Amino acid sequence: MLWVGWFGFNSGSELAADGTAGMAMAVTHISAAMAGFTWRLIEWSSRGKPSALGIVTGAVAGLVAITPAFGFVGPVGALAIGLASACCATGVPTA
Repeated sequence: MLWVGWFGFNSGSELAADGTAGMAMAVTHISAAMAGFTWRLIEWSSRGKPSALGIVTGAVAGLVAITPAFGFVGPVGALAIGLASACCATGVPTA
């Protein structure tokens, strides 16, 4: 529910049903999915098994991180933001 609501927030901020709103929806989804996947991999390598709570936490970190940039980045930028948000939230060094 939160993920779908975030689509409405980010895409609805465009105030029009156009390409920019569509791209906002796409990058929101890409960033959250990448962050959830990255969190899963980090948890799997550090604890031996991923948890559903960890994946959801990663997805929320991706949603939060993409919100200020959703109108300015493309899909590759969304992947980078999702990856960085999961790494920063778990405490893994990104540099």
